[in-house]
Amino acid sequence: MSAFKSLVPIVILIIGAFYAYQKYPQLPESVVNGLVFLPHMLALMVTGLSIHFNRSSIFFYVVLLIVANAALQLGWTNNDVTFALLSVLLPLLLLGLTIIPNIGIFSIRAIPAYSLLIIATVYYLYVTTTSPAWAAQIFLTDWLPARYFDWTSLPQTALGTSLVALFFMLLLCLSQPSPHMAAGFGVLLMLIVQMHFGDQSSSLNVFSSAALLMCLYAIMQESWRMAYLDELTGLPGRRALREKFQRVSGVYTVAMLDVDHFKKFNDTYGHDTGDAVLRMISAKMSKVSGGGSCYRYGGEEFTIVFPGRNTDEAFPHLDALRDEIAKSPFVISRVDRRKNGKTKKPAQNKSVQVTVSIGIADSRKNALSPWDVLKQSDKALYRAKGKGRNCVCE
Repeated sequence: MSAFKSLVPIVILIIGAFYAYQKYPQLPESVVNGLVFLPHMLALMVTGLSIHFNRSSIFFYVVLLIVANAALQLGWTNNDVTFALLSVLLPLLLLGLTIIPNIGIFSIRAIPAYSLLIIATVYYLYVTTTSPAWAAQIFLTDWLPARYFDWTSLPQTALGTSLVALFFMLLLCLSQPSPHMAAGFGVLLMLIVQMHFGDQSSSLNVFSSAALLMCLYAIMQESWRMAYLDELTGLPGRRALREKFQRVSGVYTVAMLDVDHFKKFNDTYGHDTGDAVLRMISAKMSKVSGGGSCYRYGGEEFTIVFPGRNTDEAFPHLDALRDEIAKSPFVISRVDRRKNGKTKKPAQNKSVQVTVSIGIADSRKNALSPWDVLKQSDKALYRAKGKGRNCVCE
């Protein structure tokens, strides 16, 4: 998933949140009274889904949102130091919990995340109960002229920390684009905005609801990826192909692609190397010309669908793909090992040729259904293997 695609829904929700905040005073009282319960319902829903799908990042985002709302509504920030401290801790915690990999919610590997939350809680309680002089010095000092910051209630230390955290979150979104990274960026911005507006009920309802909707989007997007995308290759799987066949009509071509001698390759070099071959081939397939849509059918078999093209029109694109794969050397890195399993010395890298056979068929004969066309292309695939492999057959 590209950074642009992952961030677009989040940006839309951010714009919608600010628009809703502007229109909030104009809503009827009955609607406002109902919206009070919206964040609570969303929090319960997102928490349940995050636990069900084991999305630890989203789970901890919700925890931070609940803490922020509770602190503002219940008066936990009843003085300037505690408000400034919470405004500093929330962005740092969210950034830290995002950097920690998705290691589960109720597992031993989640200890670093819970440790981070416990340390932050203990630190917050220590500062709020003892009120040390250094805390006011750090969190309430105006490092720059105060007249430049009269537009916000956030202390300069909190504002600076928030902007730095937001910058690093954006870098993470651009370097590691994913739904949960994009949601983390949006949730962080919503948390900063909530602390900026303070304990206003309108801002809490609107911006916390928007942040929870971002979390919900991330979970639904991740669940869609789990259901439709093949984990190894990143290509759509057979379920996505089934839905493609439900939509396709008219003239179209279906191609079946199989890796030549893949079982022998796996037995010789190992399954990890075999997986690397499948990833390499899927990367080449994703760039196929002619408007083809690529799918992993299963094992070492792939399917390509060309809507609006017959076999004569799809053939050049498939042959170019076959040739591109055959001309791309695949380098195998191997190491020599002693009998006890310790590494002896690295061996020289070995370059091998990987080829594919492709069978194609189209829908022009006897008004075939997509699955019938696929069976025809599968038969053509066996003809390609019978002709010596590394070729395209109709």
